[in-house]
Amino acid sequence: MSFRQVSTIASLLFLLLFVTLVLVPEIVYWLFKMQGNELGDFLAKRAGMLFLGLSILCFYSRNTNSREVEKIVSLSVGTAMGAMALLGVYELIWGNAGLGILLAVFIEVLIAASFFRLWLDIRPSP
Repeated sequence: MSFRQVSTIASLLFLLLFVTLVLVPEIVYWLFKMQGNELGDFLAKRAGMLFLGLSILCFYSRNTNSREVEKIVSLSVGTAMGAMALLGVYELIWGNAGLGILLAVFIEVLIAASFFRLWLDIRPSP
């Protein structure tokens, strides 16, 4: 897939996460088998705002003609999603999240792998 395609898909997914975390965090609690509370709602809304920023970054960088911008966005988003996937597995192992976290981990791994593949393709040859 091209940088444009991966960035567009990621942008839409991040926008969906923004809307979900800000407006209906209960879906995330249900999916991850967690008890919702005021602190969880507060942190979900703040995380949602970060996903809004990632959505905008991916959406507006998708048409860039700069290989340098593609490289930076690919490495940044790939790293963030890879780290999120690792954190999800860690929380599952320690019993802090239910099996529903595996859906998030799967999507995060797909996004991370897609951006890392692009990053590797963009890197200059030694």
